[in-house]
Amino acid sequence: MVQYNNNYPQDNKEEAMTENEQLFWNRVLELSRSQIAPAAYEFFVLEARLLKIEHQTAVITLDNIEMKKLFWEQNLGPVILTAGFEIFNAEITANYVSNDLHLQETSFSNYQQSSNEVNTLPIRKIDSNLKEKYTFANFVQGDENRWAVSASIAVADSPGTTYNPLFIWGGPGLGKTHLLNAIGNQVLRDNPNARVLYITAENFINEFVSHIRLDSMEELKEKFRNLDLLLIDDIQSLAKKTLGGTQEEFFNTFNALHTNDKQIVLTSDRNPNQLNDLEERLVTRFSWGLPVNITPPDFETRVAILTNKIQEYPYDFPQDTIEYLAGEFDSNVRELEGALKNISLVADFKHAKTITVDIAAEAIRARKNDGPIVTVIPIEEIQIQVGKFYGVTVKEIKATKRTQDIVLARQVAMYLAREMTDNSLPKIGKEFGGRDHSTVLHAYNKIKNMVAQDDNLRIEIETIKNKIR
Repeated sequence: MVQYNNNYPQDNKEEAMTENEQLFWNRVLELSRSQIAPAAYEFFVLEARLLKIEHQTAVITLDNIEMKKLFWEQNLGPVILTAGFEIFNAEITANYVSNDLHLQETSFSNYQQSSNEVNTLPIRKIDSNLKEKYTFANFVQGDENRWAVSASIAVADSPGTTYNPLFIWGGPGLGKTHLLNAIGNQVLRDNPNARVLYITAENFINEFVSHIRLDSMEELKEKFRNLDLLLIDDIQSLAKKTLGGTQEEFFNTFNALHTNDKQIVLTSDRNPNQLNDLEERLVTRFSWGLPVNITPPDFETRVAILTNKIQEYPYDFPQDTIEYLAGEFDSNVRELEGALKNISLVADFKHAKTITVDIAAEAIRARKNDGPIVTVIPIEEIQIQVGKFYGVTVKEIKATKRTQDIVLARQVAMYLAREMTDNSLPKIGKEFGGRDHSTVLHAYNKIKNMVAQDDNLRIEIETIKNKIR
C-alpha cells in the first residue's frame, strides 16, 4: 500500500488520531488520488482533515463546505466505504463539517506579513472596481467551465498560495469577467482590508500613458505593486508591439507581486502560447501557474443560465420558451443576455406577461435583423421533402425504425427543422414522434459536423433546402 503523509494539522488541539484512524485516512487519500483527476484531488481532497471516527462515522472537515461536500458525497462515498471495510471491517459513513474558520484565520497571513515587510510608508486606499453582482453563488457551472470555477474558488480561498498566476482563457461571453469579479468579491468578504484591484488591460494601458504624460510613474508603481490581488481582464489587449513600455511596466509589476506571494489572475481570449505580440518573458510567466480554458456551454448549461437570468425579469417563461432560447444561442452567454433584453422590449410593447416561443422568436428575428416578414416553414413540409429525396415516408421518419437510410433522413430532417424554423427543440422533437429535445440536439450536431467534412452531404442538404424554400 502506498503511504502518504497525513495532512492532519500539527497544531490541532483535539485528541490525535488512533493508529486505525491514521490507517483509514491514509487509505482514503490513496484511493481518492487513484480515482480522480490530480487537479480535483488537489482542490477537493488535499485540504480535507479527519477529526475522528466515532460510532462508525468519520467526521471530516472541509473548507468551502457548500461546494466540496457535494463533490465528496457524489464521488468519494465508495472510497469511504472501501477504506472502512479494509481497516475496521465495518461500514463507515461520513459526516462533513466546516473548516472555513481555520482557513479564514490562515489564508491571509501572507497579506499582513508581506505588506509589513515591503511597505514602510502608508498606502492609499484604492477602489477595487469590482462589480458586486458577480459572485460564485450566481455563476452557473457546467462541464465546460468546471475546472475554471474550481481553480477560481481555490485562488479566492488562499490567494497567493495556489495557482499563481491563474490564467483563464476562452471566447467572449463565457463568464471570464464574472469569475474575475467573483474571486475579488470573495477575497474582500473574507478580508475587507485586502488591497484588490480589477482592471482591463486596456485601462492599464491608459493609466500607463496618463502617468507617463504627467511624469508620475512612482504613483503608478505604488498603486499596482502594493496590491494583494490583481485581476486583469483581456490581457491580450497588451499584446501590441507599439506598447513596449507598457509591457515593461507590467513585467515589473508582475514580478513585484509574484515575488511577494501576491495573487495575480488574468483572462484572455486565447491561450498564453498564442499571445504572439507579447514579450516571451511575459508569456513564460503566464504559464507559471495554471492556464484553464472555458468553452461554450452545452444545452443543459444554457438552460440553467437562462433559468437563472430570467429571475431578473417580471415575466413568466414557460419551459419550452427557455429551451427554445437555449437552442438558438449556442456559443455566447452574452448573446443570451442580450436576447432577454430584446424579449423584454417586445413583451412590454405587446403588454404580455408570459413569454411564449412566438414572442421570443419575434424578438430574436429583430435582434438578428432578419426583417419583419419571415416565411414560416412547416416542419411537415421539411419531412416531406427530405423523405422524397431519400426515398422514405414521413411515417418512417417519425417512427422508431433504425435502418441506415431512415436514420439519416430523420437526422437530416431534424437538422433542417432546427436550421429553417423558429421552433424550439422540444417542439421539433414532438413533431418527430414525441422524441426528447436531447435527441434533436444530438441529430443537429451530428449532421452539422458531417456537413463540415462531407461535401456530398452538404450538396444534398442544399438541394433539399432549395425544394423547401
